Amino acid sequence: MGGKLSQIPNINKSIDKANLKVIISENYLNFAPEYMSFLGEWITGTYKAFNDADKYIILGYLFRKTVTFYYDNFIKVNYETFYKTDHFDIEKINIVEISKALNIPKETARRKVTELEKVGVIKKKGKHLIIDKTAIKLVEPINTMKNLTNVFYIIYKICRKKNIIDRDIEKEAITNAMKSNLTYTWYHYYKFIFYWLYNWKKFFNNDTEKFIIWCIPMLHRANKMRLEKKSPEVDISSWRLGIEKLETQGINTMSLSDITGIPRPTVTRKLKTLFLNKHLYMDKNKLIHPGDQGTYKAEMYNIQNNSLNEFSDFTAKIFNQIILK
Repeated sequence: MGGKLSQIPNINKSIDKANLKVIISENYLNFAPEYMSFLGEWITGTYKAFNDADKYIILGYLFRKTVTFYYDNFIKVNYETFYKTDHFDIEKINIVEISKALNIPKETARRKVTELEKVGVIKKKGKHLIIDKTAIKLVEPINTMKNLTNVFYIIYKICRKKNIIDRDIEKEAITNAMKSNLTYTWYHYYKFIFYWLYNWKKFFNNDTEKFIIWCIPMLHRANKMRLEKKSPEVDISSWRLGIEKLETQGINTMSLSDITGIPRPTVTRKLKTLFLNKHLYMDKNKLIHPGDQGTYKAEMYNIQNNSLNEFSDFTAKIFNQIILK
């Protein structure tokens, strides 16, 4: 990745996102647990940084703006350089833009940006705004990079088995490819993650905490399905049917609070709506399970399908950086 090419790449060897989407959909049981773990760990981490998910997401959005500037201006930065810097210059904060991009009410966005300034995450340096190294450490994606590599490597192994990729690639090579041109990687990563987040937040009436709480029982059940899998080649439709029928022990309210970092009274309050809409249900032992999703199932499947399409595009971009090098 990077450097001068000794010859023009053969584009016939490139990976197409539509083909990847098919592969993922046809082998979803193999793919889903790591994919959901990666997303689940990211979304729960958004709350724990500030005890406020939206503050972390706003900070992530400002990083995305910086990365997009680098990407648009062909500025290549590797992982070590990016996360060892003392600060990042950021553009003047546009509250209306943040509000629209993140589905946060304008006054809420303004208040949370002010709170980030008060705790020193965002600082003024002359006429400019900066994000200092304390905040940079908060968003350093150590686990995200590791989790992404695991997901990509599973997809690679499926592609290799089906001869869609005709060369051997070590797991470490995927990590190195992402790190060596972090500007490129993070541009497409943020493009995917904010698309995914925007649509799920909108589905849950822009309530990030409710979305986080819903994710945990779903992830719990997906992990059990992986452990019980009879055949890895289970497509997404069969996976959906299977996960609905799978019985799990369930999770109590205290565990949901511990895992997400969200205070127990808040968890209890958010659960009421999740139960009402059949997104989750509580059994006689007061353990919480994924619901049958009621009348929302088709809408949820549509969000899932569109997110997979975006993730397939992201994956294809990373694979082609390796394959066509």
